[in-house]
Amino acid sequence: MLLTKLYYISQKKLRGKPKKGGNKVKKVVDLCFFLYNSLYKYLESCYIQRDYMYLYLNNREGSLYFVSYFLKNSILLSCHQLLDMTIVDRLEKGINRKKRFEYLYVFLSTNYDIRIILKGFVSMFESLPSLVSLYASANWLEREAWDLFGVFFDNHPNLRRILTDYSFFGYPFRKDFPLTGFFEHRYDGITKTIVIEPLELSQEYRFFNVQMPWRKI
Repeated sequence: MLLTKLYYISQKKLRGKPKKGGNKVKKVVDLCFFLYNSLYKYLESCYIQRDYMYLYLNNREGSLYFVSYFLKNSILLSCHQLLDMTIVDRLEKGINRKKRFEYLYVFLSTNYDIRIILKGFVSMFESLPSLVSLYASANWLEREAWDLFGVFFDNHPNLRRILTDYSFFGYPFRKDFPLTGFFEHRYDGITKTIVIEPLELSQEYRFFNVQMPWRKI
């Protein structure tokens, strides 16, 4: 069985005489133990930092959906709000871990007034289960993650681009995406339309003056 990685919110709150809010700290610590003992098959670790509780998911199939379902439907937690969801491109770590993208889901527990963050890793060729059936706010958040990072979500009702153009090629928030992109848009005065063409950058006729303009020659 994996060891629980539990760190208190602040050591100052636990030193000396009990201060205001000490009962809340104890309840949150007990909650962390409860979650890990209940979901140890799906968690790698659980710890507390400031006002956030972090749950690291393992690679077990369906761990994200099962833990999210547990957080929402548990009477003790009552995580009825999905505040945010994002993806982080760990390109430098993906070579060794074979899991390039790190996903983060932020839930709010109304009973404990604490934010619970689910974290895990997924590769380029894997997909994540959609949480639209549990949280309506996951609709646009997952579409944004698909549009910018290219992470696919299973059973999403309307998985299409939301920020970029429909004809956009590639995923702009990936670290290997070129800053210039792959296509350019320009207005054609003859056809009176917007033309989309492959990007061409010719450098042979460019002369760069690297001298400072305020420096005297």
